[in-house]
Amino acid sequence: MKWLLSILLLSAAAYAQQTTLKLYSVHYTNPSNTAEIITMMMPSTNGFAIQAIDRKLEIRGTPEQHATAEQMLRELDKPPKNVQINVQFARSGQTSSREAGIRPSGPIIIRDGEVHGSFEGRFSNQSTTSSENTTQMLVAMDGHSAMLRVGESVPYLAWLTEYSWRHGYIREVNIEWRDVGSFLSVRPEILGDGPLIRVRLTPTLSGRLENGMKQTIEFTELATEVVVRDGQTLSIGGFNQDQEFSSKFLIGRSGGSESSITDITLTPRILQ
Repeated sequence: MKWLLSILLLSAAAYAQQTTLKLYSVHYTNPSNTAEIITMMMPSTNGFAIQAIDRKLEIRGTPEQHATAEQMLRELDKPPKNVQINVQFARSGQTSSREAGIRPSGPIIIRDGEVHGSFEGRFSNQSTTSSENTTQMLVAMDGHSAMLRVGESVPYLAWLTEYSWRHGYIREVNIEWRDVGSFLSVRPEILGDGPLIRVRLTPTLSGRLENGMKQTIEFTELATEVVVRDGQTLSIGGFNQDQEFSSKFLIGRSGGSESSITDITLTPRILQ
């Protein structure tokens, strides 16, 4: 019995001498997720241990296990690709203008420095309906978000703020904005190595309150998500989950004109 115990102890000591502890830097991926993947993919985990510490992986294993872990880390820890997204907004708008003036209604006579005659006031209201397509281009890192502005001002800010409170996005309804804009948060995610790309669009209000604090409201429940091929153009319309919200949010005002976005078309391209 003693000889068997001695053999086991010697074998354990010899195996312990074969395992070493090394630190590996992780530059781009999530260290904890990478550690889980390496553990699942390791052919043999006998004596193998791995843990994430800050931006590093602490690995104990045999030379063979270290070699396998290094190879997998090279495959997993790659710089993310960028995605260029062209977003086209189809807008229909209405521009209103008012004019007022005075003009003579008959002959004008100037006598002894005084003007004699009759005048009439002239008032006019003009409204012009127009449609146009505008395109914005952005570049976002794979798995990260970038912002597209919908309009220079938010005509239905009070309604949207009250909507945010009713649906639990903010705690107080009576918040006072100093400046605010309406945006689309665009988040592309390349599926595997491509060419399919998942694109998520989230309506967002972002600005500052009267107290100077930054405030961002993301209407996550109304986000639209589509899967599109690299270079393919896809029309996604508006936020069909809530037509009233869509009609209030997808309106922008610039100068004296107000326009409503009737369709959203996007074309993503993977940048190599």
